Amino acid sequence: MNHVQHLVSAAGGLLHRRDLVGAGVRDRQLTAAVRTGTVRRPRRGWYSTWAPEDPRFVAVRVGGRLTGFIALAPLLPWSADGRRTPAPITVSVPRNAARLRPRRGVRVVYDPPRVQDRGSEWAVHPRDALARAIVDAPFDEAVALLDWAMHSGALTRGDVLAAVGSLPEDARGVLDWADPRCESYPESIARTRLRRAGHAVRPQLPLPTGERVDLLVNGAVALEIDGRAFHEATFERDRRKDLTIAASGLVPLRVSARMIATLWPQVVAAVERASRTRSHGRRSAWVRAVRETPGARRRWRLRRSGPLPAPTW
Repeated sequence: MNHVQHLVSAAGGLLHRRDLVGAGVRDRQLTAAVRTGTVRRPRRGWYSTWAPEDPRFVAVRVGGRLTGFIALAPLLPWSADGRRTPAPITVSVPRNAARLRPRRGVRVVYDPPRVQDRGSEWAVHPRDALARAIVDAPFDEAVALLDWAMHSGALTRGDVLAAVGSLPEDARGVLDWADPRCESYPESIARTRLRRAGHAVRPQLPLPTGERVDLLVNGAVALEIDGRAFHEATFERDRRKDLTIAASGLVPLRVSARMIATLWPQVVAAVERASRTRSHGRRSAWVRAVRETPGARRRWRLRRSGPLPAPTW
């Protein structure tokens, strides 16, 4: 690694010419480094060790900085879970920007000075990226982004509130749907979709063993979402957890993150069927208990023409 490459790499992969000159690098060294390919020049005055297809390199070459979901990607632990659609490269530029280099497949957005005053050389501040991502994303993904921001601690509470406060007025209600208890992207997506379908959902239900159920749906179904491919090391542990769930009187249902993304109608149909089955089973048990209680037959005959009282357990 030559001197120029070392300086650029140490700076995170991007450095301006003035900083290199200030470090003692001469023009002929910069020219030689570009010719040999040890560094690249995405834009006049800038030198980088990133690959040309790297979104950060693309943003600098266009003349701005990354924003939206693509800017948050390095902070998100979702790479193994996938998304509904690939995140587009969105580049933030000042409102008075000129001499841009548009590129096919890259979206350019014009942001006010307050956005340009914070962030890094290649990306806007995470709170501005979050605000842009919420506006651009489908509703369930926007909620998932807020869940992540509040749960992970990657942004402060003030940053999250500032991001939501900068949204258009009709979009600020997304905060009412967020829940910092959700621990993963597919878990959050499933929770929001089930809530929008009218189901009662509680995240992170504690079990007697100290473990937690990802989502409790309708007080009946324990929905577990496996965020990664099968691993033999967790197989027995997951089966023991399913036994604990069943012993607690709930219906265990385990799905993968890929199923949440690609087979959602089947997932929600299974949840609804399991909810109805357990509700029917509980009511049947209540009916049998009433019928078998001494002195209750007369009361049962009076009640059977009307709706059954709700069970108390």
